[in-house]
Order: sequence, then structure tokens, then C-alpha cells
Amino acid sequence: PPTMPGSYRHGVVILLSDGRRTTGPDPLDAARMAAQRGVRVYTVGYGTPHGQAESSQSSFTQLDEPTLLAVATLTAGEYFLAGSAADLTRVYRQLSARFALERRETEISSLLAGTSVVLLIAACSLSLLWFRR
Repeated sequence: PPTMPGSYRHGVVILLSDGRRTTGPDPLDAARMAAQRGVRVYTVGYGTPHGQAESSQSSFTQLDEPTLLAVATLTAGEYFLAGSAADLTRVYRQLSARFALERRETEISSLLAGTSVVLLIAACSLSLLWFRR
């Protein structure tokens, strides 16, 4: 995987998780695949190492910080801890300050015109075959 920070130009993922694996692929294997494809993963750990009961929900959030830290490290991302809703707001403010959205306008009228011509030719060909003229 690329090691230079500037070489990660393929994408960024912000992962909000408790880090605990309940199903699916191994998170470290997935992180290695992301790194090979130039994807940087910023992990946000929500919960506490000993677990916390959410007041508004009946979930129990026990944080696996070593896994989240390893995923961020493998992909040249960064790990953030958010033990509460206020912490989560602070983390997202920090992250939004780091990333700038890039808006691009793309002209697609020629693509649509070309597609229309191909469909017209296909329709004419099928019509000739159907009516055998």
C-alpha cells in the first residue's frame, strides 16, 4: 500500500462504530484491502471500553478501541474517540474542517445524444428485422 499521505487520492471513509465484530469479514482484512486501493479510513469509536447503556436506546455499546485504531493505522487514517453525543458532535466538526467538498460540473449532453443515436439505430434495425423489409 502507498505510504505517502498524498498518494491516498482514491477515497476517504468515515467509519462510526463500536469496533466489535459481530458478523462479516475481519475488519483488519478489510482495512488492508482498503489501503491497497488507496482508501483512507477515519474511525470514530462510539462507546466506552467497559460498555455503556444508551439512555434513549436499549443498546449496550462496548468499545473495541484496538481494532478501530488498527484500521485507522493500516489505512493512514486517524482514530477519534466519542464517548458521548457531545463528543461525537465535536469529532464530526473536526472531520468536516479537514475535508473540502469539491464540486464539478460535467457536461453530459453529448453522452445523452450519443446514447440516443445508438438506441435509434438499434430500434431501426429491430424494426427492419421484425417486419423483414
